[in-house]
Amino acid sequence: MKKQILIVEDDPILRDLTRRQVSKLGFECIVVKTGEEAVDQTAPEIGLIFMDIGLPGIDGVHATMLIRERELSERKQRIPIVALTGHADKQRVMSVGMDDFLQKPAMMADIKTMIEKWLPAESSLDMQHRRG
Repeated sequence: MKKQILIVEDDPILRDLTRRQVSKLGFECIVVKTGEEAVDQTAPEIGLIFMDIGLPGIDGVHATMLIRERELSERKQRIPIVALTGHADKQRVMSVGMDDFLQKPAMMADIKTMIEKWLPAESSLDMQHRRG
């Protein structure tokens, strides 16, 4: 089963833009607005998370820490998390367990690069499917 991509973004315009970009690349996505929802969505079918940092309530940094704690305590496979932000310190987001970093608004080429980097098997399967 192909892995899904979780998009965590509170801004409706950026949320829709990112969703459309991921969908155009051939991936199914789940879209949520809050850090709390992100923590609740870490199911086995999620292969990659694009996480906004500036979320209301539990922000992206805290949500990442909670996801990492759950992965450890439940012995779950680690899901790559890519920070989406316009202003956060890269060192800070990487230090809490995020795997990569994209400036917002993320361009299609950058999103594609992140998917290829963090879901390489899924990306190559998708490219073969599109050619066939």
